[in-house]
Amino acid sequence: MNIRTGRSLARALTLIELLVVIAIIAILASMLLPALSRAKVSARRIACLNHLKQLAIATAIYVQDYDGFYPSSNNTNKWPEALRSGYEDLAILFCPDDSSNPSPAPAAASADAAPRSYVINAWTDYFDALPQPVIAEIMPETTIQDPSDTIVFGEKEEGYGDFLMDLRTANELTVLDQTRHGNGANYAFADSSVRFLRFGQSLNPVNLWAITQENRYAR
Repeated sequence: MNIRTGRSLARALTLIELLVVIAIIAILASMLLPALSRAKVSARRIACLNHLKQLAIATAIYVQDYDGFYPSSNNTNKWPEALRSGYEDLAILFCPDDSSNPSPAPAAASADAAPRSYVINAWTDYFDALPQPVIAEIMPETTIQDPSDTIVFGEKEEGYGDFLMDLRTANELTVLDQTRHGNGANYAFADSSVRFLRFGQSLNPVNLWAITQENRYAR
C-alpha cells in the first residue's frame, strides 16, 4: 500500500466514525425529546398546583378573618376579589395549561375581571338542605366533616365565565374541566392541601364537592 492509499483509508474511516456519532446523537435525541416533553407537561401541572395552593391558603386566611365562614356565593364581589387580601399576583388565578391565552388584567382592576382557570365550590347541597329561602349563602367551615376530602377549588372549562362549581345546576357536567392535565386535573381541598385527581375521581365513588352525606354518597 502506498502512502496516498493509506491516507485515503484513514479519511474514510474518520468519515464512518463521524456518521456513527451522528447516528448515536440522533437516537439519543429521539429518546430524550419525549422525556423533555413529559417534563414540560409535569412542570406546568406542578405550577398549577402551586397556584391552587396559594388560593387555598388565601381562603384559609379569609375563613379565619371572617369568623369561620367561606366567601358568599351570591355576593356582588366574587371569590377572586373577596380573597384578594390573601394573595398579590393575579397570575395565580390562571393555569399554565389553560390555552385560552388571555390578555393580562390591569394591576388595579378587580380580581373578578382577571383571566381565571378555577371555580370555587358553591356548597349548594348544603344551602339546599337549609330552611328556605336562604338569603345570604355563606357556609361555616365547621360543616365540613372531612376537610382532606372536600374540594374547595377545581379547574373550569376554557371559555366559561362561571365562578362556581354548582351541583344544583350540574356544573360537573359542563363547567368542570377534569382533563386539563392529560388524564386528570388539579384540586384544592378544605384542609388547604392540593392534589391531582384522575378523570372522575372528584365525583366517584364519593362526590368530593358535596357537603351532605346524602349527596356525597349518592348513587
